[in-house]
Amino acid sequence: MERRTKVIVSIPVLVLVILVVIPTAYGVPPENSDVLYSAYLDWLQGKPVGLVNINVNLEENLHNPIIVIKDYSTGIPKILYSGNFMSPTVKIERIPTGTYIENIQENGEIKQVLKTRFRPVSLLVIIADENYWGAQVVNFEPKEPLTKVSVEVPLHYEPAEKGVYVQSTSSIDYGTLRMNGIKTAKIRSLPGLEVSWVVERDDAISYESFSQSKSISEVPPDPDEWQSSGSTLVQEKDVWITYSVSNGDVRLVTSDVLYRITKDEICSWTWCRAIWVLIPVRIKNFHSTITGSYSGGIPSNLEREVRYKSEGANEFAISFDAPTDNGGVYFSTSISVCGGEGVQVCFTGSVDTYRESKSHYRPHYEVKINEWGSHNVLYYAYLDRDGRNYYEIFLQWG
Repeated sequence: MERRTKVIVSIPVLVLVILVVIPTAYGVPPENSDVLYSAYLDWLQGKPVGLVNINVNLEENLHNPIIVIKDYSTGIPKILYSGNFMSPTVKIERIPTGTYIENIQENGEIKQVLKTRFRPVSLLVIIADENYWGAQVVNFEPKEPLTKVSVEVPLHYEPAEKGVYVQSTSSIDYGTLRMNGIKTAKIRSLPGLEVSWVVERDDAISYESFSQSKSISEVPPDPDEWQSSGSTLVQEKDVWITYSVSNGDVRLVTSDVLYRITKDEICSWTWCRAIWVLIPVRIKNFHSTITGSYSGGIPSNLEREVRYKSEGANEFAISFDAPTDNGGVYFSTSISVCGGEGVQVCFTGSVDTYRESKSHYRPHYEVKINEWGSHNVLYYAYLDRDGRNYYEIFLQWG
């Protein structure tokens, strides 16, 4: 009898450990413990999953807002969460794509450590109440099993349709829209040099995403009322390329990008609204055009890098760092296009290309010195003076 009592007492303790103690230890709110439990079962089966805790920051105090988290990293977008938590935890795919060597300092010594590279994740965070709405993309590499990210969601004042509804969230896919000719990179060369811009299979480029709010009965969205939802990191592509210029030519690279069209209907008991979204999901092609010539020159405010003829290294690569300022806008391109399945959705406006990317996923340059001529020094500089972010360099003989 005494033994049975001990067992009975231990059951609520076990429940407390599973639903409160373990989630709290992993930084998961107890209300989200079901997500941790689901991830734990997947880990036991060897599935490549991870958790991400998303802290949503707002500029206004909303009244009982609904938050929706959608994953655009796996082809067809998937709703991971819908509810009222301002800091929800969701389960994502954590797909390893390769390894790399990282230099770390330990006990005053530099050591080389083998690291695993993971496929980048792009999540769309939507928030809405009866008067405001907002949508913002957050991009990250899930290096750890549990990742924590913070996202600022810009809000737009637009009262929702009022009435009596069933509280729910649903998503409708309307196919894709292709935006062609988005400016992507500029390549300069000098007489005697061949400069190449290289996009490899796993490299990613960031393009602007868009959203707008409508009543649930309004179809389609307005072509010129799209609001920016920030940059989306696009790794999926049909081609990976190398574009080269030489002898002082300047080449502009553009890309054709496929945008997925979705409508998310978000309803409480007293209001309802539809959020239309355009998210870049795949690079279909690249193009390049010679746009002029370049005789050399580096702006005085840029830090110079140097290559000497005496070193005997006539070929070298120029890499770009991860962004230091949340990835500024690199190019803006005017686009007017329509697409979609089941309904025609149009876009008219400006599309930004960002320098935002992640370490080990950035296109790079390769420089080949075919002829030094009378020069003994080659200078080059990154366009961004505060960090090696932009996909663009300046050159000058010395």
